[in-house]
Amino acid sequence: MNKKMIEEIIYIIKDTLNLGHKTLIGLDIGLSSIKTAFVESDGRGNFILSRYSSVELPEASIVEDEIQKEEEVTESIIECVKNLKLSTNLVSLGLSGPNTIARKIQLAGGTKDEIADQVEWEAEQYLPFPIEECSMASHILGENEGGGVDVLVCAARSDIILNYKDLIEAAKLRVSIVDLNITAITNVFELVMGDKLDNPDPSYMILDFGAQKTQCIIYKKRKIQFTKEMTIGGVMITEEIQRQLGVNYDEAEDLKTTGDENGNLPEEILEIIDDVAESFFSEIKKTIDFYVSSTSDESLVGCYITGGGAMLPGLLEGLEALLGVDVSIMNPFEAFEYNEKHISKAMINTIAYRGVVALGLGMREVD
Repeated sequence: MNKKMIEEIIYIIKDTLNLGHKTLIGLDIGLSSIKTAFVESDGRGNFILSRYSSVELPEASIVEDEIQKEEEVTESIIECVKNLKLSTNLVSLGLSGPNTIARKIQLAGGTKDEIADQVEWEAEQYLPFPIEECSMASHILGENEGGGVDVLVCAARSDIILNYKDLIEAAKLRVSIVDLNITAITNVFELVMGDKLDNPDPSYMILDFGAQKTQCIIYKKRKIQFTKEMTIGGVMITEEIQRQLGVNYDEAEDLKTTGDENGNLPEEILEIIDDVAESFFSEIKKTIDFYVSSTSDESLVGCYITGGGAMLPGLLEGLEALLGVDVSIMNPFEAFEYNEKHISKAMINTIAYRGVVALGLGMREVD
């Protein structure tokens, strides 16, 4: 019997007897970095960020969710988890990208079995990949105005899940939960907003502005109403700086984020950022116009943004002018406490922007 089989048997015994850790490490494998968060709950809806770690990935390690540099990504995961200094190896993994989908669908209702049958038939109409090639889960959101039920359907291609699972197991970790990044973000949003969401009338936009893509979520009545992934992100600015100034990737990243002694960026860098931001605003405008025309919902009252790209100069002001509503940074530490013994105040700002997905994944527990 080899070592891997022995480890598998030990894990099964512990799981059967309900031994060992049930709190999970939130693992966000982004396109530019790995983020991990260990979140503890007091059982009364209060969450404490106990540990956090982030490791940058080499350029083009992952492109459009396809792992290009397996060894480098595995080493980065090992380093990131090692920095947490925890004994648990159970993780909650987040997925996003073209190989995943989250969609709210309206069904006639009925028993759980009847709804399950309806979900399978309806979901097949919307999935961008064959239903037999994906793993799918659904959650009943509640009754809708038409007398039926709203159901959130989440799915991911099975081969992508297995690829990431193999990668994580190579790092001596075990996947306990697979979630979608948009639901992880939404869990944090709900915690931050709290009682404000009791009013069913307004809708909110959530934007996660990442390296290679931006997630857009429309949220209303304590439900995800609409999602859209846009292939635009901070790396487009980096690539444009590379092209125009003739510098390498790392130099371009530094020019994008490092200003003078007063924090001001050079004029030529600001012009590049403005040009890319215009493309971003154009995509947002098309997305919100599509949502309003297809739902007749014009109740948007606020926009909350997160992700590394949220720090770009002029982004908040540009979005406010475009949407005509208040735009704010979604700060998880309005709701999360954190362990000052392991997390410095200097880390908090970075985590608030870049760590929301990992925090949301870390909120999950094994039942």
